[in-house]
Amino acid sequence: MRPLLLFFFLLFTFPIAQAQNWYKGNLHTHSLWSDGDDYPEMIMDWYKANGYQFIGLSDHNTFQEGEKWIKVPRAPDRRRTFERYLRTFGPDWVKYQTGPNDSLKVRLKNLSEYRTYFEEPEKFLILKSEEVSTGYQGKPIHINMTNVKNLLKPLPGNSVSEVMQNNIDAVVAQRRQTGQPMFPHINHPNFYYAITANDLMKLRHERFFEVFNGHPLVHNYGDSTREGTESMWDKINLHFLREGRPLMLGLATDDSHHYNFFGPTFSNSGRGWVMVNAPALQPNTIVEALEAGRFYATTGVTFESLTQTATTVAFKIKTEPDVKYRIQFIGIRKGQEKAEILRELTGNEASYTLTDELLVRAKVISTKPKFNPFEPGDVETAWTQPLARLQAPPPLANVVPLPNAHAHNDYEQSRPLWDALDHGFTSVEADVYAKNDTLYVAHNRPAFWNPDKSLENLYLRPLAERIRQNGGKVYPNYNGPVYLMIDFKTGADSTYKALEKMLQKYRSILTSCRGNRCQPGAVTVFISGNRPIETLKKAKDRLAGIDGRPADLGKGFSRELMPVVSDSYSNQLSWRGQGPMPDDQAQKLRQLVQRVHAEGKKLRLWACPEDPAVWTKLREAGADFLSTDQLELVRDFLLTTK
Repeated sequence: MRPLLLFFFLLFTFPIAQAQNWYKGNLHTHSLWSDGDDYPEMIMDWYKANGYQFIGLSDHNTFQEGEKWIKVPRAPDRRRTFERYLRTFGPDWVKYQTGPNDSLKVRLKNLSEYRTYFEEPEKFLILKSEEVSTGYQGKPIHINMTNVKNLLKPLPGNSVSEVMQNNIDAVVAQRRQTGQPMFPHINHPNFYYAITANDLMKLRHERFFEVFNGHPLVHNYGDSTREGTESMWDKINLHFLREGRPLMLGLATDDSHHYNFFGPTFSNSGRGWVMVNAPALQPNTIVEALEAGRFYATTGVTFESLTQTATTVAFKIKTEPDVKYRIQFIGIRKGQEKAEILRELTGNEASYTLTDELLVRAKVISTKPKFNPFEPGDVETAWTQPLARLQAPPPLANVVPLPNAHAHNDYEQSRPLWDALDHGFTSVEADVYAKNDTLYVAHNRPAFWNPDKSLENLYLRPLAERIRQNGGKVYPNYNGPVYLMIDFKTGADSTYKALEKMLQKYRSILTSCRGNRCQPGAVTVFISGNRPIETLKKAKDRLAGIDGRPADLGKGFSRELMPVVSDSYSNQLSWRGQGPMPDDQAQKLRQLVQRVHAEGKKLRLWACPEDPAVWTKLREAGADFLSTDQLELVRDFLLTTK
């Protein structure tokens, strides 16, 4: 039997009393820079005039950058499109050339040129985006990359899921390298029925897919033998729950290509969008709000208010005259495999509180026919994001604990903590910000305080459950501690005050010290960043130590107070793994290790090159932790180089 699962409530939660600040946006849009049929400025002009606050202009495998001229065919519709463009923006803006035989060429404007024409604070925002378009054995695979900084080239793979994963990994790597918030989302999985729910279940770092896409060829509703996107959505999320993964979130998009002809055979604007509850209309806040599930997808139904807590969703519909609304709460009951309608009612407001259901989402179906619908007969509809009782996944069998493996910025992994534990890591790192006695995990200061990102929910509570599952240990066959390094981003003493209060709740699993006398626990906590050194030196009873620096060596800090000494790799070494390691750098590394070990402490160098050649030299010199973002690579390296 599976071990008893502790249910804890983490995902898509924000306080009932939180201000409602909604922005309307479309994340999937095309122009003449790829296969759209209108100019970017005309497209932005339409969206802005129709009440949208943000747009992702996501042309295929390209940015709106560089010098690009297009030939305008003599077809009447193409010439009329150009004439509208010229009338709207004028000859001082539109650059074009005429030639023999009534030829016409037009220079397409760059995003950097037209962005300032449209963008206004709190009124309109353009997100730099790209639709990475590739495939596998004739199956089209398209992935939107929202708010990217650098163009991503499509990557191949040996299966549908591998192609998706390789391209997802590319945007995740860019986010880590640049620090810019960005995310991928899977486009129209039923486009030529290329992507199945099983393909999507295999993905890491994928949080979004299009539950609704307005393109006429995407088969949102499936057919007699293949499932629609809503059915896929529930199936994927049941699988993700069982693995302890964050849930897949559902987007609605236009995927607009056609701006001059309208009807069911064209991909037009205005068919689907998202409404995002964010504190400000800025790229980072929109991305954060989407990732936190603070949005709903819609083809026309809108809410006056929508709130979700850990266990409850509640909303009030913005009603229209003579329109009725049918509300369905769709979910999966405990012990079941398929989603079903758990409750159905009519009206303009509703709420649902989880009892023993695994997950629940709401769907609102109006009686108002959709103008220019995706399919004839469609009515305006909206979908909320699911709320769920996240499960602590059971421990994997035969995991080999790795005393030298440290998960750098572990919270950026696909499954914070769980991925590290499944790979045998014995040290994980979380950056935190203190706010009202709660510690929130984030690399940069968050735009809003999201309870599912608290240190307790992401790390302490799951660690306590894993220790319970394993009879008092993080790993059943490992007697050493697992280290939890907490990097303070806010004031040292104020952050420590909040941490100390929370750690008391988990005293039974933690290493605890009185002076230099410590009682070992399954987890040893130590503090980096803004370190409360003097406070901890004076503490009579403490549940955390200090992350040391090389400058702290020789100053009398005990190993109980300062179990680890850390420094940036680049502060110590310049060798990046190419060619032999210079003798002077090898000697410097050995001397640092000797100084650290002489005081009974462990050495960790962070921001190391992710290169086995570097890892080899670190291990040969005796460095205690390999600090990495590449969990699988370091695991395999350590298992094969013992």
